[in-house]
Amino acid sequence: MNARITGLAVVAVFACLSATAQQWTVYDRGNSPLPSATVKALETDGAGGVWVGTDWGLCHFDGTSEWTVYQVGTSPLVENNIRCLALDHDGRLWVGTESMGLQVKDGDAWDTYTPTNSPLPEFGIRDLFIDHTNAVWICTSGGLARFDGTGWIHYDDTPESHDGAVLHTANTNTVAVREDDTIILGTFNGGLHFIQGSDVQVLSSFEPPYFFDNTAVDVAFHPITGARWVAAPAAGLLRQQGPIIAGLWTQWYGGVGFPTNATTSIGIDAGGNVWVGSLMAGLIRVNGDDTYDQFTQENSGLPDNTVHSVLAAADGSIWAGTFQGGLARFVPNVGIKEQGRTSLTVFPNPASEAFTVTCVDGCADARWALFQADGSMVATGRSTATMLTMDVAGLPAGCYVLELRRSASVDRIRVLVD
Repeated sequence: MNARITGLAVVAVFACLSATAQQWTVYDRGNSPLPSATVKALETDGAGGVWVGTDWGLCHFDGTSEWTVYQVGTSPLVENNIRCLALDHDGRLWVGTESMGLQVKDGDAWDTYTPTNSPLPEFGIRDLFIDHTNAVWICTSGGLARFDGTGWIHYDDTPESHDGAVLHTANTNTVAVREDDTIILGTFNGGLHFIQGSDVQVLSSFEPPYFFDNTAVDVAFHPITGARWVAAPAAGLLRQQGPIIAGLWTQWYGGVGFPTNATTSIGIDAGGNVWVGSLMAGLIRVNGDDTYDQFTQENSGLPDNTVHSVLAAADGSIWAGTFQGGLARFVPNVGIKEQGRTSLTVFPNPASEAFTVTCVDGCADARWALFQADGSMVATGRSTATMLTMDVAGLPAGCYVLELRRSASVDRIRVLVD
């Protein structure tokens, strides 16, 4: 088992946006029905709204004005302390509680799963992930479980673990599953696991090549590049490129000037930027060129520098759940050229019929591709002129990413279709 490990000395590019460019909206107990200022989990509702899990109940916000609050005693919710949320392909909301098991809300119907009525390993749910087959993956302190609606499988540190894939620890924290069924699993003090069938590979500080951190609190497969991203509580932000296990690792941490070693959560937007929550260092965006922008109480509208959860929505907005400041929504610049980010300009943006792309050095002989917010490619081709014009009349409304590849560069820019 080998891994090439590097710490990248990134250049700090702090947020210097004007007040009008920074579009922040904060929802707290003073201006909304939010039941608590501590927001621990976020999930899209698939229709422009957001589900919000707090330490004192679950709520739904439609994105404009309507709020619905679910609490013990006034709804079927079994516990007010919500740890994690996931929306499946059928629009059902899965709710992981701190100590009372797993619930699923399907319209007005609720079902509850606990170790007493199902094979769920433990009452405390730490993370949820919906895979490409619409099965839900569940992290607990007693192992990793998968439930497809009818049957359960269970991974742990015993010989009875599914497929004989024995973990180094059953104390699991966070999971993501790729479409080829490769699993990346973060644990509490048991190393980072990659599971492929019955094969389990573990990176930890206990044995060579001596990994950065034995604990991971969030993991993600990048939908565009395929890179593996890891939020660690003591080692900052980690990225693996190339092959699983033997791929190249990059680390953003305090030793190279990154604002924090304590990252909490990951969200990836349609442009491929990685948004990172942190303990006491605010919200951080890692750009495609590996520079970063930091958003804090001091330089932005973020209400609290401790960010528990991050959600990159399909409309291009970023939602941040904070420790004491409630919920924040940030709308970054869309379609505006940023210094050092891209050589592309798109107009009109938003577009309803077509848009035109101009490049600083011309767009001739460039390969282009247009991606939806979920990372799926909807069109591709080669530009033969200095400007590229693209027909989008037949595309569904939403946020897209245009990628332009030339011999010495790759540029991306967000495009809105209305």
